[in-house]
Amino acid sequence: MSYSLSKKKLIGVLAIGAFIGSAALFATQKTLQYTSTDEFCTSCHSLSVPTEEWKGTLHYSNATGIRAGCQDCHIPHEGLEYLTTKIGGLKDVYSELMGTIPDAAAFEQHRARLAQNVWDKFEANDSVTCRSCHNTQAWDLFSQSDKAAEQHRTMEETGATCIDCHRGIAHFPPEQTELASAAEQRLIQVSAQTSPDAEAVYPIARRPLFADRDQATELGSVMPTTPMEVLNRDGEMLQVEIKGYQQEAAQQVVYAGFGQRIISAVLNDDAITGLQTGEYRDDEASGSKWREVSFNAWVGSDHLLDSQEPIWEYGADLNHGFCSGCHAVIGPSHYTANQWPAIVKGMADRTSITDSARLILTYYLQNHAKDQ
Repeated sequence: MSYSLSKKKLIGVLAIGAFIGSAALFATQKTLQYTSTDEFCTSCHSLSVPTEEWKGTLHYSNATGIRAGCQDCHIPHEGLEYLTTKIGGLKDVYSELMGTIPDAAAFEQHRARLAQNVWDKFEANDSVTCRSCHNTQAWDLFSQSDKAAEQHRTMEETGATCIDCHRGIAHFPPEQTELASAAEQRLIQVSAQTSPDAEAVYPIARRPLFADRDQATELGSVMPTTPMEVLNRDGEMLQVEIKGYQQEAAQQVVYAGFGQRIISAVLNDDAITGLQTGEYRDDEASGSKWREVSFNAWVGSDHLLDSQEPIWEYGADLNHGFCSGCHAVIGPSHYTANQWPAIVKGMADRTSITDSARLILTYYLQNHAKDQ
């Protein structure tokens, strides 16, 4: 009788334990599921900004009706990494409770740090969440653009991962503008130290050109990075010679190279009549005629360098600062000099880069293009 009662108690304890364990397991599973939903993730005040950004992308709304939610991109779908990511999310809850990001302005201050943290995780796990939807073995490369197909063919050979090229696809990327701003200030400081005896100088910005040192007649303007040979000095003015090429159909523009649309100077009618010119030659690539030209002009001695190297350094910083937020930095040699202006123009509108900085960026890319 005593044995039978003890056995019943044991069975009862085990049954209660099993019920409690099952209930705890069920509650844990439901908690993990609920805290992975878009509704839960976007309920935090601090995530209102990235939520609205996500709603404007193809990951939220597209022709196929497939929506990639927060958990699809930010939480690995299985294994130990799933649990560690969920546990690590507790610090986000803590930050929300502490009011670390109370408004949109505060989010912008933290955007670069938060984005870099996510990018680092994607780099470390080989973009595992991207690959849960995008199976590289199932790609039809022939249906992709030539550029995309080329990159996807070589990504495993080069060790590249999805996040290297696809950064600004669900949220606005941060702009590393501090680097670019510091580089601009360095450039201005270096130009102030240009040797007064320099035999050749290079403008760091678009500068007006004149027919005389008194600046009575303006001839046009010289563009950044253009080589100018110094012929004479008179106070704050320099007389310089500029050499280049002219296309038959665009005589107001002086280009840096034959058949290459790297603009060195833009001239008015008075300057055109004073050009020293050669004979036109056919350019097979463009189907147009080009000729060598040269002319003399006066320019102010400020904002000039005696070397192009500081400008190239600034251009490289601009490329990293404004372009690396959306994709891996594309080297200048990826495109030709004639291709770069349109590419920069199309991308620049997505950033806050200034017109002057965009000009330097364009010249940096053109002068280091694959056909240079």
